[in-house]
Amino acid sequence: MLQNKQLNSRALLCCRIDNIEQQHMWQRLKETGCSLIFCCLVTSFIVFAFGESAQADFKEWALLSQAERNNTKCVDLTGLNGKLPLSVSDSKQILWRSEKWEFSTWTENAENSLGFPSVVKNIYGADADNKYYLFYAHHDPNSGIGCAIADRIDGPYIKIADLDKKRKNSQVLQPLSLLQKGKQLLRKLPYHYSSPCVVWDGDKQLWVMFFHYYKNEFKQGKGHQKTGVATCADLKNNKWTIKRDEKGNIVPIFPTTSKRWMNSQSSYHAIQKLPDGTWLAFLRGTGGEYDKTGKWLQDTTKLGFAVSSDSLNNWKYVSGNPIVTQANTGGERKGVLRPSFIGYLGGSKFFVAWAESKYYDSDPRIIYNVTTDFKEFKRDDRGYAQWLPADGLVSPWRENGTLYLFTGKYIYSFVLPLDAGAVVDKK
Repeated sequence: MLQNKQLNSRALLCCRIDNIEQQHMWQRLKETGCSLIFCCLVTSFIVFAFGESAQADFKEWALLSQAERNNTKCVDLTGLNGKLPLSVSDSKQILWRSEKWEFSTWTENAENSLGFPSVVKNIYGADADNKYYLFYAHHDPNSGIGCAIADRIDGPYIKIADLDKKRKNSQVLQPLSLLQKGKQLLRKLPYHYSSPCVVWDGDKQLWVMFFHYYKNEFKQGKGHQKTGVATCADLKNNKWTIKRDEKGNIVPIFPTTSKRWMNSQSSYHAIQKLPDGTWLAFLRGTGGEYDKTGKWLQDTTKLGFAVSSDSLNNWKYVSGNPIVTQANTGGERKGVLRPSFIGYLGGSKFFVAWAESKYYDSDPRIIYNVTTDFKEFKRDDRGYAQWLPADGLVSPWRENGTLYLFTGKYIYSFVLPLDAGAVVDKK
């Protein structure tokens, strides 16, 4: 297989295609206007190297401001002269429970799971206010997706119900919690929305929110947690439209699979748009099986990837999923794995962080990795990071020489080791 350093352009990741599609592959490549340099079939991916088309995409990314790059959720980690620090420079809490919906409806004594933050900056559209929008949730019934706003990346973040007293609460997406017939309450529903991941789609001029939803639909591939998507054109207005089918059901953009690694839950994914324009989903799959007595035996979660050229359509799970498993991480922890965040290091290198737990799911720790193909990863030889992640993805944000990571109710800041000639973004 050719090495990335032998290529003069960026490789675009695509999932393996079947024989019928291969017959039409060359024609489709011509229609896209791409200049094919080589095609190499590997175990997990077909890797295409494109000429001027991919280079143009990278040039466009290079012209983006730091905020625009941050809004792709693939954080810019170029210009570093050393590795990302293992320990934080500062940390502080930014979220507290203050609204009724932020508490579990199962029991008042349920664990406080408030968090799952995803942060973007509202710099697009007619009502762009240049403020930071933090979307959050918890993981019990009947959580929706809430929003808080700040003037600075490090807060304070003020919930939108405190900014607009006409609002009943700070939820921008709210699940159905009661089943009624007229005024008669038939039963309460243990539904929730959680783990938001908000990304700007410049092609569609839309904010896109990926989130998982719980409806206990075990008959559909045993999948009681799947990932849906909602869009919003005006973040200041904060009105989101969930993608639904003709019957009004949420369309699972990342459905559960027949393969065991994700046959139960497809949730907590981290989605980003890479510098070459590829949409990449860093997936967390939960699978299992029923034993002879009918008891569900749940596996530890594993990690995989999906790719698309369109944020809302045509997502393909890569062949070879799960890519990251307890057997191949190189670490000693054999419990639950969680996707954290992805960054661009320059050239063909990407930074990939995930969390590894002791069996089954205790004491999760972050490990840093570097990859050029999202198939093989080089672990950081310094070992695990010293900061502790909460459940869900980690939302990254860079401002000049500082990297901010949002996890749970907290924000961590890191001083980056910069090259002497590193460009300071003034936009």
